[in-house]
Order: sequence, then structure tokens, then C-alpha cells
Amino acid sequence: MDMVSTLPDIVPLSVDAYHLLYDRGLIPEQCELIEGAIYTKMTKHPLHAETVRKIIAHLYRRLPESLVISSENPLTIGSSEPEPDIAILPAGDYSHAHPQTALLVIEVASTTLAFDRRKAGVYASGGIPEYLIFNLNDRIIEVHQQLQAGRYAHSYESDRFVSNVVPGLALSFPDFVS
Repeated sequence: MDMVSTLPDIVPLSVDAYHLLYDRGLIPEQCELIEGAIYTKMTKHPLHAETVRKIIAHLYRRLPESLVISSENPLTIGSSEPEPDIAILPAGDYSHAHPQTALLVIEVASTTLAFDRRKAGVYASGGIPEYLIFNLNDRIIEVHQQLQAGRYAHSYESDRFVSNVVPGLALSFPDFVS
């Protein structure tokens, strides 16, 4: 008899089940839910933390008060609840439920680069029109734009980004990472 090796099916976790497990103390705080799977968040390198701080300071100086800057807070998107480094949200009351979309999401990455690239599909499925990865390894901004059928139709790398969604927003990699 020939035996075929198979892996058991993985049952994805719903956002509600994720919250219940967290509320009961069964999931550590430094986790995020991506496509129904729980991932622990990596410890942040000082360069990562400083880059995020510099970008946030820049955004506070440039963005109108009608937009909300969120950092390391959940977005509920389908079976995912990522906690992006930075999200620009429309104004609203998010005290009863996490936002389900954003205008722009920014991740700063070095060791988590592959994982942050995978999140592009999650962010696109949530209708987030622009997703940036500040790639600290290659010293470049990876830009994902132009949503079509739940995917980003246009992706490119540059040291400068000008938003098509947030009026007047421009970011330049060298301004944040020396």
C-alpha cells in the first residue's frame, strides 16, 4: 500500500475568535492576525523606531486635522487584523470598532520585509488605495497603488513618493533615513 504524505488542513481564526482569545489572555499582546493566522511581532531595531517617529512627525506637520494618524493600531480587514506602523485614516470615532480601511498605510521594514510585502494583499483587499514599505535594507520606498479587483495594479520602487490620495503629501526616503 502506497502512503501519500499530506499536511492537515489549517483552520483560520476569525477576528472575533482572535479577540476572544486575546481577552482571555491566551494570546500575547505583541501579535497580529493575518489571513486567519496569528503572527508574533518582531522586536524593533532602533533604526526602525526612529524612522517611524520621523515619518509621524512629518505627517503631523503636513496633514490636515480632518485626517487621523494611527501608529501600531489594528485595522480590521476580513480575516486579518494587521497593526501597521502608520496608517492615515479618515476622521471618525474608532472607539467602538477598529477602522476597516485607511487612505494610506506605511510599514517600515528590514527583517520583516517579506512579511510586509505579503501584507500588500491584505491591504488591497481592504480597499486601501496606497501602501508603502520603507525598505531599510535597500534604502528605497516600495509603492503599491491603483486598486483593481482587490489588488494593486501598479507597484514600483523610488526614493520619493507623492500621494494620489492624500493631497499635498510627499515623502522622500533620505529625509527620514540618513
